[in-house]
Amino acid sequence: MGRNILGIFDGGDIQEISALIDKLEKSSFDYMKLEGDGMSIVIGKNGVFDVSGTVAAVAAAPVAVAAAPAAAPAVAAASAPEPVAGPAAAAEPAATVKSAIAEQEGVFIIRAPSMGLFFAQPEPGAPPYVSVGTEVKTGDTVCLIEIMKTYSALTSPVDGTVIAVHVVNEEYLEADQPLISIKVK
Repeated sequence: MGRNILGIFDGGDIQEISALIDKLEKSSFDYMKLEGDGMSIVIGKNGVFDVSGTVAAVAAAPVAVAAAPAAAPAVAAASAPEPVAGPAAAAEPAATVKSAIAEQEGVFIIRAPSMGLFFAQPEPGAPPYVSVGTEVKTGDTVCLIEIMKTYSALTSPVDGTVIAVHVVNEEYLEADQPLISIKVK
C-alpha cells in the first residue's frame, strides 16, 4: 500500500476530518461513516470493520491526521461503488453490513422489518439472545427492535444455528437490513 490515501484531501478537508474526530471522541458513538460523491470515509474508535458493497476498509490502528490528538481514532477511506441516498453525513456503529450479505442456500437471513434500534439482549448487562453458534428453534426470540419507545421481539422462523450476527447492540437499523444469519437444519 504505497499510496498516501490522505493525499486526496486538501487542508480544509483535513481540518473538517479532524473536527469530526474530536466530536466522535466526545460522543458515545463508536464510529461515524460519511458517504457521498463516490467516496466513503469511516472514522472509528478502537478500529473499524466496514463493508460497503464490494469494497472493504479495515482500520485496526489509529492514524494521525493533521492537528489531531496523538490518540486519534482510525480513519479509512474507500471508493463507494453505488450512489448514496440520504444525508451526506450519518453516524452509525461499527458492524453495519447491508448489501454485502448475500443469500446462500441453506442460510436464512433475518432482516429488520423497519427502521428502528437493535437490541441484542433483553436488558443492559444481560447476555445476548443469540450469538454465533447459538442453536435456535422456530419461535425463539433472537433480538428486540425498538421503534418510538415500543419494543418488538423478532423470532427465528427456522430451526438452525446462528452463523453470523451482522449488527451490534443499540445500532440504528434501516428497513430490510440483514441482522442475523441462521444455517437451517
